[in-house]
Amino acid sequence: MKKIIYALVLLTLPVIQTKSQEQLRHTPKMYKSEDGKLYVNKNEPMYLFLGTDPSNTNTAKKLESEESKKYSNPFYFDTEGINTIRTPSQVDPETKQLVYPIADVVFEVYADGIAPTTHSSYFNSPTFLKNNIRYYGKGLKVTLSAKDQTSGVESIYYSIDGQPYLPYKDSLSFTEEKEYTLHYYSIDHVGNIENVSTDKFTIDKTPPIANWKLDGEISGKTASGRSFIELLAEDKISGIKNIKYQIDDKPVKIYSSKIPLSYIATGEHKFKFWVEDNVGNITDKDHGTNNDINVYAFIVDQVAPSASALIEGDQYIGKYLYVSERSKCKLIGEDDQLGISKIAYSYNNKTLDNTYEKPFNFNNQNGVQTLFYRAFDMVSNKSTIETLSVYLDNEAPNTGIDFKGPQLFNRDTMFINSKTEIILITEDNASGVQQTTYAIDKKEKSSGNSFNIKEDGWHKISFSSSDNVNNQEITKESEVVIDNVGPEIFVNFSIKPIRKEIIDGKEVNIYPPFVKMYIGATDIQCGTNSIWYAIDGGSKKNYAISGSPADVQMFKQEKTYTVTIDTSDNLGNQTSKEVTFKVAKK
Repeated sequence: MKKIIYALVLLTLPVIQTKSQEQLRHTPKMYKSEDGKLYVNKNEPMYLFLGTDPSNTNTAKKLESEESKKYSNPFYFDTEGINTIRTPSQVDPETKQLVYPIADVVFEVYADGIAPTTHSSYFNSPTFLKNNIRYYGKGLKVTLSAKDQTSGVESIYYSIDGQPYLPYKDSLSFTEEKEYTLHYYSIDHVGNIENVSTDKFTIDKTPPIANWKLDGEISGKTASGRSFIELLAEDKISGIKNIKYQIDDKPVKIYSSKIPLSYIATGEHKFKFWVEDNVGNITDKDHGTNNDINVYAFIVDQVAPSASALIEGDQYIGKYLYVSERSKCKLIGEDDQLGISKIAYSYNNKTLDNTYEKPFNFNNQNGVQTLFYRAFDMVSNKSTIETLSVYLDNEAPNTGIDFKGPQLFNRDTMFINSKTEIILITEDNASGVQQTTYAIDKKEKSSGNSFNIKEDGWHKISFSSSDNVNNQEITKESEVVIDNVGPEIFVNFSIKPIRKEIIDGKEVNIYPPFVKMYIGATDIQCGTNSIWYAIDGGSKKNYAISGSPADVQMFKQEKTYTVTIDTSDNLGNQTSKEVTFKVAKK
């Protein structure tokens, strides 16, 4: 009789809730593999049936156990994997005789009570874990794979964000930027159901927000060498991984702190930077071509400006640079890049507490003073402190008058003649005399320090000087009388002529012997100084000395006499006169 064993499996249907979706219902069952192995669910009750007609299982009868009745209907397999059902002694199906050596008849049944295990694999995208949250970038793919130790995996099921479970067939794609919840499990061929596994992760497709700025001494896009480039970046999802930057064609560097510009040469430069988040999203990249989208320009100004001073108005270079109270100082700053922001200055110290606005006057204090100044450009580069020393001359020259040559001061009046040199004497204690001018009787001015006046009479001399920084002296005046006329000579005789005669064509007075001659001279302006006489070409004699023709009878001989008379006034103006007369007794 043939023994036919049937294994009947009775199942309870588990229901597992995960969030809003339900795990699918799966019925425990038996499974016969392609190689003929029978797999049963180890957790299900088993029954044995015997029958004689393999084509009609309905006639099979359930086996009962007398010896272990409690554990036989149903019974359970106790071993995971292969189990055996045995009967004593093998009998030849043809002869119905025992087969020797005696051996059991063995029926193999594979019990499977362990659910599969499913593993998820994430690929094609960078990943980052932060605060127990897993982040992925663009292009994420997820594959699910399951293993079962005995009957093998029948199906894998998954659910995304609470949607109904679907059978897993191919890799899963996640393209939307959001937080995802992925549920998945597997069942084996005998209905063992794996507990649901849950993966939570977030897709981050958005590049970081990034910007840059010049920090420090800046003007527009120009900065000093003491300034910095500061990069600002933010990523609200996976966070910043790194910031890279490049200046001109120099090597790319990782940004960690403000970039000093002190090592960058003066001039225009190109700057670009990239910010990458923790899942590979990068700012300012065209990911199709990997070309830079934004290249920024900035200028570094490491060169200090220059400063100079210009004197406007009165100035003269001698022992010092002389200026007047009218002079103004113009401060000039020059810069090749941006221009000048300010010029600071101070007097006689380096405090530089004044800001230059327009040309200014120097301190109105006579003497040397020093100006300190420096220029600042638009990014606070500053020139060296320059100095300008000047001598402020705010005093006019002093001019006096003197006379060289004939002169007489009488009755509060200065008498001179055309030969008298009028000298203007000047002095200046600082910049020195530049020019002396004079005018006679308010006529046109002339320049010079000495001159003569030709015309007789009273004259007014106006004169003044200016120094080399144009300080002008107040005009002074001096009055003089010009006397170019000598004394008038008068000749008288002690007796009247006795007659007149024509001698050599001239009418000549005739005087008796022993006649005396009296000589006099009168000068209206300055008075007579001296009278000299000479008889008949003889030596000149001073009339004022005793023995003159007025004192001594010099004309005793009967003949014609010629007396030459010379006189001068107190200015040296001279007059000459010749007197011819004849002495005769009759």
